[in-house]
Amino acid sequence: MRFSAKPYAGSIALLIFITTLLHLVLAFVLPLGNDEVYYWTYALHPAWSYFDHPPMVGWLIWLTTLGTHLHQELFVRLGAVLCSALTMYVVYDTGRMVRNERTGWIAALCYACALYSSILAGVFILPDSPQILFWWLALRSLLRIANDDTDKPLAWLAFGIWTGLATLSKIHGIFLWMGAALYLLLFRRKTLKNPYVYVAAGITLICIIPILIWNVQHHFITYTYHSQRVDVAQSHIHLNYFVTEILGECFYHHPLLYILTWICLIQIFRKKFQALTPQTIRILLSCSLPLIGILLGISLFRSILPHWSGPAYSSLLLLVAAYIDARHVSEKKFPVVIRWVMSIFLVIILGGCWMIMDYPGTVGSHDPMEYGSGDFTLDMYGWRKISQQFQQVYQHDVQEGRMPKDAFIVAGKWFPLAHEQFYISYYTHQPMQGIGAIDDLHEYAIWRPQPRQLKPGDDAYCIVPSNYYFDVYATYGPLFQHIDTPMVIPQYRGGRLARKFFIYRLHHFQTLH
Repeated sequence: MRFSAKPYAGSIALLIFITTLLHLVLAFVLPLGNDEVYYWTYALHPAWSYFDHPPMVGWLIWLTTLGTHLHQELFVRLGAVLCSALTMYVVYDTGRMVRNERTGWIAALCYACALYSSILAGVFILPDSPQILFWWLALRSLLRIANDDTDKPLAWLAFGIWTGLATLSKIHGIFLWMGAALYLLLFRRKTLKNPYVYVAAGITLICIIPILIWNVQHHFITYTYHSQRVDVAQSHIHLNYFVTEILGECFYHHPLLYILTWICLIQIFRKKFQALTPQTIRILLSCSLPLIGILLGISLFRSILPHWSGPAYSSLLLLVAAYIDARHVSEKKFPVVIRWVMSIFLVIILGGCWMIMDYPGTVGSHDPMEYGSGDFTLDMYGWRKISQQFQQVYQHDVQEGRMPKDAFIVAGKWFPLAHEQFYISYYTHQPMQGIGAIDDLHEYAIWRPQPRQLKPGDDAYCIVPSNYYFDVYATYGPLFQHIDTPMVIPQYRGGRLARKFFIYRLHHFQTLH
């Protein structure tokens, strides 16, 4: 059944406007999380690639902050918000292409309510933020090819470009080529004779040359780091990791959408899913199931992050949209199931904001030294306040001659070092330095925030949030002649203690062993 495009054109514009407005409000109100503030440091030194990820997220932040001159969370996240708005339209247009306007509309609604695509990649600035846009553009090109008997040269070239840019955002983008190869080998071998397939592959390879060059220069450190995270050779089966991965995927994708996705997959395997053409279904499965299957397999042995499978589940939203459209063909723009999807999404968003901004105290540890440990909501709470409090301490110390004006801020891990650089050092103009193992410092082990480094006789502050507490005396005692008793600054949320900040003054640096 076909539907008029006009009502949906206005509706999709309104959906994008309302969703983008919500994203902008959240981007402005919420402090940056651990990963986000770390990726902001990428923008401080644009490069061909970085320790953890390809360069796209750093380049995007550099653009939206005008070379890091716009120092506010909204501008750091603006790239994510814009990419989300564009992707929402691409999702709508792809759904319209493979079935009808109503399917595109429902797919866009599902995309706007999926936590991974709407919030994790659509508000928070992560490598997934630009990747999901290029992923959907590549997927759309591949679906155009699959649903046309004649191979489209321009579609193949577009697929090569979009996949290259997706991989330049996050290495997972290469799974698009895995999906394309799987589809061609299983269902369309004649297309392997098409030279444009190999031209497209060459375009993708050209796009990722910066990643290869940087890694050659840095001894393939990105590959080494990520291979350690997914290596299963020396591991035993841990069912708790697997269950955690399943639950995490369910939450990040959206509980109801996750269930509907697997209902669609079961129907496909039982050959009862008729809402999309076989070619469309084959492309969606080829580009999604390998990534999902590999990650589920790894999760039996290693603890991994649930959002890694986000692009795969996002692609399968087309199955859900077509399924809903086919079953509720007589209903209007908001079928009952979509209303439930939207309601659950709003409850999760409101509950999440309340947890971050106003939950009384902490859901983490109440140990005096590790207060708040395990409470991930604290990563996005209280950094503006501690910034103001530390500036007062620092100014008083300098005036009293207790610490020099150029005292360093040091830390042993990239978190909270990146938070301290964004919220504290930016305003106090103090030099920063990470002192620790490369696996703890990540990009800070390669990049120096300023030319000047610690030299014998220098003093430094070490700011330790109790939710990431470590023994400063044991760690830095051998490196400094004297460490003062820390100042303790309690931090409250909802009227109750949430965590503490320990401010250590480290005197007379000696040398790194």
